[in-house]
Amino acid sequence: PEAAPRLPLKGRPARALVDWINLSGIRAGPLFRPVSSADRVLTRRLSPEGLREIIAHRLALAGYPPGFASPHGLRAGFLTQAALDGAPLAAAMQLSLHRSAAQAQSYYADIDSASNPAADLLG
Repeated sequence: PEAAPRLPLKGRPARALVDWINLSGIRAGPLFRPVSSADRVLTRRLSPEGLREIIAHRLALAGYPPGFASPHGLRAGFLTQAALDGAPLAAAMQLSLHRSAAQAQSYYADIDSASNPAADLLG
């Protein structure tokens, strides 16, 4: 817990996370873990492939086509939406956990160039 980033959670995501912690009995170690076929929460961390499988499954249940989104795409989409909403880059990076300002800035640059009034002069 001391090494974990402090992230504000609100609404349904916060309630779901609290429920997961309470139901899983996790008191230390990784937060996101695999669940065995016997419905036991395992002690090891959930692999990146496991996360991809969960996202793909949940998207399929919601009616989205295969390949609709990925963990990276969701993270990138968060930054893109933050840029569209006018959130400061540093504030968005604090929540997306991007370490590289240059990488995070690229999402903002795409939005800035699309909304640049000078772009209308090219039409």
